[in-house]
Amino acid sequence: MAKRRGFNFAALSVLSALAALGGTYLYLTQFSESGKLSIVERFDPTPDVDSYLEGIEGIKYREDGAVAYRWRAVSAERYISDGSVRLQEPSYLGNIAEQRPWTATATEGRLNSSGQHLQLNQDVVVRELIRQAEIRTNVLKIDLQESEVSTDQALTLLLPNGTTKATGMYASLREERVELLDNVRGHYAPR
Repeated sequence: MAKRRGFNFAALSVLSALAALGGTYLYLTQFSESGKLSIVERFDPTPDVDSYLEGIEGIKYREDGAVAYRWRAVSAERYISDGSVRLQEPSYLGNIAEQRPWTATATEGRLNSSGQHLQLNQDVVVRELIRQAEIRTNVLKIDLQESEVSTDQALTLLLPNGTTKATGMYASLREERVELLDNVRGHYAPR
């Protein structure tokens, strides 16, 4: 009887191994690439992304230790192909001539791989670049190293007593100079 029990044990081992191989084959052929079977609740892979961050902040300090500028985003993805970082709901806080703060917000943005060029996209709102003014556009490029801001898109400049529309803008924050580039037209109420 001891002999027969050993035979059943060996047969059971062989059947278990076959069942495991069959299960592995079924998983690999039916579920592995289809995404039908997943061990995480939400996984949306992007082939070119190597990092995903939430609630991030970047700060640049001046030589004297004061904050030169700061940017924040709800989330960010870093792209493998070019090293850039795509930002969701970014905001930027900078200084004009190292003394007067201004802000910019957008739906999304992109920070280049060197971290020196920030581009804000979709529903861009800039406040206090020009005193008591708000600028609305679809694209705003910020050169963080040179303290320059620009857009080649249509923009609306809202002031307390009127509105100016233009196409394109260049601003040198070090020189405290803003230029509206083309198709400039305005409507202002007398004071």
